[in-house]
Amino acid sequence: MPIPTPSEIISARLNKLDSQILQSIDALTEEEVSKWIAPTAPSCKWHLWHMARWADYVQSLLSGVVDVKTPELWEFAGVVDEWGFTGVNLGMWGAGSGLGNESGHSLPLPSVAKVRSYAQEAFDLLEKRVGKLEDASFNAAFTDWHDNETNVGDAMVGYIAHANRHLGMLEALTGILGKEGTATV
Repeated sequence: MPIPTPSEIISARLNKLDSQILQSIDALTEEEVSKWIAPTAPSCKWHLWHMARWADYVQSLLSGVVDVKTPELWEFAGVVDEWGFTGVNLGMWGAGSGLGNESGHSLPLPSVAKVRSYAQEAFDLLEKRVGKLEDASFNAAFTDWHDNETNVGDAMVGYIAHANRHLGMLEALTGILGKEGTATV
């Protein structure tokens, strides 16, 4: 069996992670997925929305590395308008980072079905982009979302680390809600 390339490793890990994020909310009701356990603990739906926004933002950044530069689904597919988010403060990169709990709690998130559908589309696009990375593009110079000069591979490792933190939050919140908390075994 051949040893996988760095791009193949990142792609496989990303695909599994995205599946686990979606799986983590599938056993929850609309009420459970929307519940803020405490004012400082965002709901599972908020975490799903945040990771969907991140995936969408990152896939758009990567689109120009592996293909033709394309905008985020959020704008291109009209999600921002459909959900009534036009003019709403969404934090850094429009993805909820640095938004704060009070502002995050007040976001007009639609049903979990709609958030999940958007997440699935954004995850699929990011997986598609990452799946096209070859050695040259994986190692290509890249300015990440924090304006750090790095390469695409390192930026994707950072993305996966961030997404895993949110998966852990989803698992913990699911456990607090009385459901099986782990998506990773």
